[in-house]
Amino acid sequence: MYQRDDQHFLELYQTYRFDDQLNFYTNRHEEFSQAHSEAIFASIGLVFLAGIAGIVASIVANPGLKLLFFLFVAILPVLSTVLAAYNALYAFEQQAKLYKDTLDSLQEASALTPALKHDLTAEAFSQQVEDYVKEVEHIFQVEQGQWGQLAEQMRPVET
Repeated sequence: MYQRDDQHFLELYQTYRFDDQLNFYTNRHEEFSQAHSEAIFASIGLVFLAGIAGIVASIVANPGLKLLFFLFVAILPVLSTVLAAYNALYAFEQQAKLYKDTLDSLQEASALTPALKHDLTAEAFSQQVEDYVKEVEHIFQVEQGQWGQLAEQMRPVET
């Protein structure tokens, strides 16, 4: 009976704690990685368009169009810089890395998931479950500490 209670607890823990958090970290890692990539490529694209606008401005004879393209040459790099600053402000790359590190640790911990074996005593299985839960919860505690470090790094410089 003791071993069955531990098995039931392990199944609930896996479903409602481990798997739920694994899905959360996977989704957040993908979201922040994608946001970082999009910001980088959009910033590069804006600088590229500024270069094209400069070439077109030098070719166009109409003074009104020439002025319009020169405005693009001036404004697009500014927008690129704003986008790069937004990317840095929200620390998409650092957040994606934190989620990825935790995701990797959770995937490593999944290899430690206790399995019900016929040669295990109830106490040995119970100990395996306890060790597994402690390891997973330790991963979550380390992850929380990393968020504190990220927040500390993102503080404005005091003058």
